Amino acid sequence: MAKTSYYVDKADPASVEGLIDAFEARGTEFEDAIRQALKVHGKSFILMIDRLSQLQASPLQDQFSFDMNTDSLILFSDNPTSLIDGILEMAMFLRGFNTLIGVNEEWKIQVAIGAWRHVRESLKAEMNLPLEVEKNWGAALELEAVEKFNMMSFGTMLMLSGRPDVEVIFPDGTSALVMSSYQRMTRILEAVALEIGLDDHAKFNRRLNRAVGLIEESILPSDDSPFDDLFGPDGFSDKFFADGIV
Repeated sequence: MAKTSYYVDKADPASVEGLIDAFEARGTEFEDAIRQALKVHGKSFILMIDRLSQLQASPLQDQFSFDMNTDSLILFSDNPTSLIDGILEMAMFLRGFNTLIGVNEEWKIQVAIGAWRHVRESLKAEMNLPLEVEKNWGAALELEAVEKFNMMSFGTMLMLSGRPDVEVIFPDGTSALVMSSYQRMTRILEAVALEIGLDDHAKFNRRLNRAVGLIEESILPSDDSPFDDLFGPDGFSDKFFADGIV
């Protein structure tokens, strides 16, 4: 793909056909999916492909972003699945789905990102669009990252709870609190996205705010303390009562 930017307008057949050809989607299952995604998006926009960031992007991150000043879609991949995902999330953004961008705590933005991803996959299923293979990726975690429940392990669990396509592999010795936080936050994000359509941004935003409050009150770890060692991988650990802790 030599061209790095495209003007896309569903009312302009030439721009739509050019987009389909640029992503080599003609005659594949992605051709109709791109057309459907453009239909629900409903507005013209500029698509840019950032090849430099494409080389640096992690497979666990979404391969797209938005320029909110110009309402442009920026792709870090020439994969048609990423294009469809980006168009759908841009449609959500334009309809008023809250991103929480601008809040002080980064973890709250990650809650929104995960909830958006669950909504996006639900929309694709509803529209019969090509879906990611279930558990398409595997994340084998290092024990050092999940041995204690703290802000670092919390952040990892929050990111992974927003990835329904990732199989999380916990090593022996993982804190029970870490695993519990992953399971609870996954259920919370699924609940936020439950039966949310493109016109349900107000309901989504209310649920998202409640989810952030719930996570903050009942899951978010406090500053590191010796109580972080109270739970081992199988529940209570007598290591907490070892000499020298208090």
